[in-house]
Amino acid sequence: MKKFLVGFGGLLILLGVGGLINHISMALKAVETEREIYGGSIQFMLLQLVSSLGPYFTTLIGGGIIIALAAFLNEYQKRNELTSELIKALSSKPPLEESSNSHPQPQQAEHIKTNKVAPYEPNQKERLYWKG
Repeated sequence: MKKFLVGFGGLLILLGVGGLINHISMALKAVETEREIYGGSIQFMLLQLVSSLGPYFTTLIGGGIIIALAAFLNEYQKRNELTSELIKALSSKPPLEESSNSHPQPQQAEHIKTNKVAPYEPNQKERLYWKG
């Protein structure tokens, strides 16, 4: 299915690009012909023809979205495979034995030295200024 999505998205993109190129070339030819017959500004005539480019841009955007969807499905499948392998690996391990030695006893913590710091006693003559 992913190969079909990538192929279909690529086809939509190619059709959009081909349609844009064809439409622009036909528009330029029509503008030149109308200018020779009626006169007038080329910019106004091109502005009128630009509004019909919508379907081509829609096929380009749709093809890009379909290809992005196929890439997302591919990565999602890889993620699912890795998750299932992880579940199999964790389920095949024997359960860990819980030991009572995992928590340190108060007797073992006696060798840790603690430094006692005297609390701060402000001096009445001392002034603190904020240098802001």
